[in-house]
Parts: sequence; C-alpha cells; structure tokens
Amino acid sequence: MSKIISFAIGFMMGMWICNWFDNQVHAGELTFKFSSPSFSGVGQSSHYLTIENIEHTRQAAIDAKIKSDADKVTSDAKNTAFAKFKANLEARFYTALAKQITDNVFGSDGNQQDSGTFTGTNGETVVWTTPSGTGNVVVTVTESDGTVTTFTMPKEDNS
Repeated sequence: MSKIISFAIGFMMGMWICNWFDNQVHAGELTFKFSSPSFSGVGQSSHYLTIENIEHTRQAAIDAKIKSDADKVTSDAKNTAFAKFKANLEARFYTALAKQITDNVFGSDGNQQDSGTFTGTNGETVVWTTPSGTGNVVVTVTESDGTVTTFTMPKEDNS
C-alpha cells in the first residue's frame, strides 16, 4: 500500500510540476532581422556618416603625423652645428657689408662716395646715390625676383 501511495503522490507532484511549467513557458513567433544598418536600412544614413567620420579622422591623423615628421626633419636640419655656424657667419658678413656701405655713404675725411653698387651672391643689387642739392641719400634694393625697395634718408642726421 505504501508503494501505491508513494506512486500516487509522485504522480500528482509530476502533474503539478508539468502544469506549473505550462503556465510559465510562453512562446512567440521567431523572426530574424539584420542588426547591421547596411543590410536592414534602418539608420543607414547615420551609419554611413559614422563610417565617413572615422575614415576622415584616421586620414587626418595620418596627414598630421606625416607633416609632423617632415617638420621635425626640417627643424633637425636647421639645428645642426654646421647650419648654426653658417647662419652666424652669414649674419656677420651682412653686418660687415652694411658697415662698409654706411662708411662709403656717410664717410668723412674724403672717404665718402656719392654713389655705389653692390651685387649679392643671390642676385640682389644695392645701389646708393646722393643726389646733389637734396641732402638725402637714396638706397635702392632690387631683389633677385625683381622686387624693388627704395629708402630715402637725410644725410646730415647720420654723419
């Protein structure tokens, strides 16, 4: 008898569990949708815009890196000991040249010249004249590309 009672209780519990699962489980229709906007079309324009922004940002970073590297090479070339020496030597030559021209224009004790010309190594030309009766000195600088600059200054202030 105890076997029948055990069987009946087990059978009832099994039915109760099956009924409980039946109430808890709900099924719906299975549907498939692409999650990528390239396939589904939902949000497609913003998807393409995002891709374009990513590509643009990457290209801008690459271009900035290339420019930075080129600027560094140029800067390194200008900062060598030889380049600094060359720039310093050129500055001293131009200072000495300016002093010689000044001495020739505004010189004293008969060393003064009323006109003169200097031609530089890059094709630039410096011409100075002292027009009679004006009391001025006219200095004309012609660049190698043809650009002309003229300075007029009173001679008396600098003698």
